[in-house]
Amino acid sequence: MTAVVASAAVYGPTAAIAQTSNDELADLVRRQAAQIERLEGRIQALESDEQGTAPSNAGMASQSDSAAQDSSRNVVDSRQQPKSGPGATSPQASTGSMASMQEQIDTLKQNSVQVDWKTGSPKFSSRDGDFTFQPLGRLQYDYSTTDGSRYADREIDGSEFRRLRIGFQGQLMEPILYKVEFDFAEENVGVRDAYIATKKDFALGQGVVYVGNKFADRSLDGATSSKYIWFLERNPVANAIIPESGYYNLGVTSAFYGKDNWHVSAGVSKGDLGNSNTESDNTTLISRAHFNPFVTDNAMMHVGAWGFYEDFARGNQDDLTDSERFASHFNDNVRVYSDTIDEPETSTGYGVELAGLAGPVAAGAEYGRRTIDTRAGDDTDYDAYSAQIGYSLTGEQFGYSTKNGAWSAPTIDNPVTDGGWGAWQVMARYDALDYENNGQFAGGTGHGTTLGVSWYLNNYTRFMLNWINWNTNNRVPIAGDPTDRDFTGSDDGNTISARAQVIF
Repeated sequence: MTAVVASAAVYGPTAAIAQTSNDELADLVRRQAAQIERLEGRIQALESDEQGTAPSNAGMASQSDSAAQDSSRNVVDSRQQPKSGPGATSPQASTGSMASMQEQIDTLKQNSVQVDWKTGSPKFSSRDGDFTFQPLGRLQYDYSTTDGSRYADREIDGSEFRRLRIGFQGQLMEPILYKVEFDFAEENVGVRDAYIATKKDFALGQGVVYVGNKFADRSLDGATSSKYIWFLERNPVANAIIPESGYYNLGVTSAFYGKDNWHVSAGVSKGDLGNSNTESDNTTLISRAHFNPFVTDNAMMHVGAWGFYEDFARGNQDDLTDSERFASHFNDNVRVYSDTIDEPETSTGYGVELAGLAGPVAAGAEYGRRTIDTRAGDDTDYDAYSAQIGYSLTGEQFGYSTKNGAWSAPTIDNPVTDGGWGAWQVMARYDALDYENNGQFAGGTGHGTTLGVSWYLNNYTRFMLNWINWNTNNRVPIAGDPTDRDFTGSDDGNTISARAQVIF
């Protein structure tokens, strides 16, 4: 099923787009614009010529002497006479020519490619809007440094491309949508969103069905795009209370977006794109819903809940060990990790969300728990929670989507590119993760406080700075670590991370 769905998701848009490259589309737009400009110029010339042959009523009315007026009625200006001889054009012929050219212009405009730059990259579309194509890009370059740990191996610094994505999305025809996105940040090229979808409008809202690899709808921070999360990394509710398939759902996902600020989604997946077809993959069911009890021009309240169930394929996964980075993505050594869980059978997870904003202030909190049942008889569970608050120094509201129930991009009132200061935000977050809920498993615990600053130069460029004060307490060594590093016991330190981001 993995190969079939992935190929179906990629083939449709690729075949359609292969016929027309970006350069060809741009050249077509330029040539059509030039042709329309030439035709409109000819119309203006004909209109000017026709105005020159029209009677000058204003000049006649300006005569104050009545006798002169009577005389002027008998005088015919030679300019008012129709041209005669070869090459003469009658008013009727001019009118017909203009009508013909206007019809050509209308036809060109009807069939021409439209280009919209509002979202940062060119969105090409047919005049009727049935076909659209838009390139996508995401560049996030990070630097991180850690100190204060009692383990020298944790005090490291360096930089990385956290995400380096390229892709495209659009509509093949009404109502068929598509999206394909690749990530080049890791050692191997990874496929992110790769799906075909169909949509339908109803009295209560819009329903959409996605087939392929789709970003999973789970938790407030987890459902928020990495382009718009407040901090460099998502909170432990999103990162740790998660099925083995991860952040993407390979299968079928359906969502209904209500007109009155609510939505509900449900998906079923069978494995992920990275697994071999020679093995049976885990089956996962996942669902999320949100509702906004009130929404005004400068305030809103968000309530949400989600859950998942996964069935581990027998013989495919003999044991399970979970762990979570607690400083930065670059520093892989600062982790909180669980004990090894033998013969996992099923896993269930759930979470609740609460958030709101009022003017330049925004806040959010969420909690999640995962329970793992085993065939060996020893079950366990663990939980995580997080709370964050932010303030916009330049007055812009934090971005939020009432459609998806997730944080989104703020509107930049005074971008640097227009001579302004851009948008400045300050944020704070507290996180906690506990793998120690069952005495049978010697899991670790961790908590941390993050302070952050974001500077949006415009809608597409952003700089971020985070300071994290973290604490970990691991009771057992990292299971399966080939380096045999022993980061057990209580440890704390500080990590500073920075990011430069460009998106379109």
